[in-house]
Amino acid sequence: MITLTKLTKQFGSTRALSAVDLHIPSGEMWGLLGPNGAGKTTLFRLLMGILKSSFGTATIDGLDSFDDRLAVKRVLGFLPDEPMFHSYLTGREILELAAAMHGVDVAGALNRLMPLISRMQLDEALDQYADDYSRGMKKKLGLLLALVHEPKVLVLDEPTNGLDVESTALFFDLMREQQAAGTTVVFSTHLLGQVELLCSHVAIIHHGKLVAQGELASVAASVKDAGSLEQAFLALTKTSEVQQRLRKAMLAMRK
Repeated sequence: MITLTKLTKQFGSTRALSAVDLHIPSGEMWGLLGPNGAGKTTLFRLLMGILKSSFGTATIDGLDSFDDRLAVKRVLGFLPDEPMFHSYLTGREILELAAAMHGVDVAGALNRLMPLISRMQLDEALDQYADDYSRGMKKKLGLLLALVHEPKVLVLDEPTNGLDVESTALFFDLMREQQAAGTTVVFSTHLLGQVELLCSHVAIIHHGKLVAQGELASVAASVKDAGSLEQAFLALTKTSEVQQRLRKAMLAMRK
């Protein structure tokens, strides 16, 4: 469903992505991991056709992400880390506009989404200006927009940022439901526990290079003396000892 071949993106003298090769079959759920600045968002923008690659290709369902970017948006739903909306439109109007732009039946799409809107507790807020929504509410509306046209692929950039515990649990349920329905799901996160809980496969990016990919257990086993995905991630991204100690201390506090 998603194929990256030598995908490279250069910004002046800075190489954000370097010769990334990745193949994600239909119906799988993958987690995309990497430190800040690793290239995760750049990769997603290339998939969306927002950016054009400097070299190599990205295809979704056989469509070139840039050359066929209009057709790609018909099969792909995207949730950015920080969704932004027109300040003069309500949540309902934004959903109606998105449905119309995708060429789907507007009333039918809203009726189909209403049970999910209720699960997200956005019923009362639907006729309020979306610009006044909290960060978590904007994230929920962004996810509804990603689902409005029933895409084959979901690409989600840090989808649980800004969500409370209850909403995060709902997100987990929704992603499992989407995968069970045959949707291919790829999401980035800094929370390795979410990848371990939801995903069968993982891809790790560091300094724009794909340093590991595959089933979770295989990636963990690929690094010598790594007993877990977290240890493999820290080794592959060469996280400093200070950062490792800080991370371990934060994990201990959560326990």
